[in-house]
Amino acid sequence: MIKHLSLLILACSTFCFSSTVSSLVLSTVNGEPVYESDITADQSADSRDQKIKRAIQYKLIVQEAKKRGLERTPEIQGELNKLLFKKFIADEKIIRKKTFAPTESELLSYYGKFPLIRLHHLVLNKKTETDKQVTTLALEQIKKEITKGTAFEQLCSQYSQDASSFFGGDTDFKGIHNFPESLYSKIRALPKNSVSEPIEIGNTVHLFEWFDKKPFTAAPASYLQFLQGKLVQEREAQLLKEIVADLELKAIIEPKSLSVKSR
Repeated sequence: MIKHLSLLILACSTFCFSSTVSSLVLSTVNGEPVYESDITADQSADSRDQKIKRAIQYKLIVQEAKKRGLERTPEIQGELNKLLFKKFIADEKIIRKKTFAPTESELLSYYGKFPLIRLHHLVLNKKTETDKQVTTLALEQIKKEITKGTAFEQLCSQYSQDASSFFGGDTDFKGIHNFPESLYSKIRALPKNSVSEPIEIGNTVHLFEWFDKKPFTAAPASYLQFLQGKLVQEREAQLLKEIVADLELKAIIEPKSLSVKSR
């Protein structure tokens, strides 16, 4: 019992000492205190005395800046508003008890939406008028061959104009990080072993077929980390949307016309 009491007293003493040290006044500058906590972040100073000296100099400059009203300049207010914005969002996360890091089951479900899929990819160029004519004829022939049941892998080897043609258009496994999300969603929405309609991107035309999907348990850690970050971003965006909606309900917003009628 005495041993446990001694440990409790020691823990309380340590906490109180830590709290006292962080708020210990080391100096005053025109009546404004310099605390122990003001020098702890300074890692570039060689000695404690140098840290204190630099903290005093910092206070002096900030005080003079305030005397000149520099904190009211648009640039400073803009930076301050950015900090306030971030701090407010951080506080709201705590107040609303929002948890952004997904559980393993949530990540598994999210992977089901954005899995790694193995593709056959056929590329045709349309840079010149000649290219366009050749591509038009090639697309007509490819469509006929697909209707006849010719393997898309074979068509990629025959028609594709990029390096993957040497491998039957096999690009190995790709994920949402390899494509714009809209393009990935189009490919992912295809039934397995079905060829997409021609998709124009710049001066090229693309056809895709996904034929395999990597299981969650075999997905690389780097891709799962990417998905985790993406899911966290989506949740943060949803929180921001909720915050703004709540604030708009309480706010009085009076739209003003941006155009000025000439008389």
